[in-house]
Amino acid sequence: MNKRLVSFIKDFLELSASIILIFTILTAVLGENAGEVSSLFRLGSVGIAVESLIQLFVLAFTIRLLNFIFLTDAIIKSLSALVRYILCFGLITIFLLIFAFCFKWLTNEPKYWLIFLACYVVSTAISIFISNLINKQQDEKMNDALKVIKGKPTEKDM
Repeated sequence: MNKRLVSFIKDFLELSASIILIFTILTAVLGENAGEVSSLFRLGSVGIAVESLIQLFVLAFTIRLLNFIFLTDAIIKSLSALVRYILCFGLITIFLLIFAFCFKWLTNEPKYWLIFLACYVVSTAISIFISNLINKQQDEKMNDALKVIKGKPTEKDM
């Protein structure tokens, strides 16, 4: 359990740092005009409000908690990986929309919501693609290690 807690905290802090870095860059790039569209950028290019940082921090915690629940075997063991991924990303999307609505991250203009959702879909697709590549590489390493243990030649040996 201690190893899982350390892993959870590490992943949470990495996600929080990534989110803050992204919003720091967006704040610098979008400047003063973004404050009219989103409460996240209400200080313009001057910085990110502490209130916004706390909101992003809680969002990162929620995402990591959902990942822990659905994408590890710590709690849910009986569902297939595909169902767990769908549940996890579906709930993350719902929480993201709830946060965006409750904290007025966007105005009520549909074009901003469409841009927001498009960015989310693209970033999620990229994340899934990269995760699959990493999983395939890890699977290949594990299969090669199993072949070595069994005394069979690996693809690298041929």
